[in-house]
Amino acid sequence: MKFSLEAVASLLGSLRQKLGGLGGRALRRGAEWGRVLAALTERAAPVVVIVLIAVAAAAVGVSGLEALDEQGRRRAELAAEVERLGQEAAALEDSITALRQDPAAFEVHAKTYHHLVEPGEVVVLLQPPGPGAPTRR
Repeated sequence: MKFSLEAVASLLGSLRQKLGGLGGRALRRGAEWGRVLAALTERAAPVVVIVLIAVAAAAVGVSGLEALDEQGRRRAELAAEVERLGQEAAALEDSITALRQDPAAFEVHAKTYHHLVEPGEVVVLLQPPGPGAPTRR
């Protein structure tokens, strides 16, 4: 089926003539409804925002907020533990440096932790009293 450009143009022209009056009224009514909808939208915008916030709060819920708060507390605890472990690592690095460079520190470590003694030294081990032993007050 072939359409010529002239046939389509004449068909559109005849439709325009038949619907000419109706089109003008429909456009005016559409413009009026557009103004009414714009006014309603301006008045309803705060209500829509409040409803959206309420829906979001209901979706997250109190348990979601509590879980978020718990995550914050856990993060603070982990940050404190990381800080403590960093200080402990720095102290161990200082101890290693002292053991490598200071003979006196090496000797104290050997005697304290490995129970090593030099020839001729006398070792006296003191043990805490056992249960039921008399104690002085």
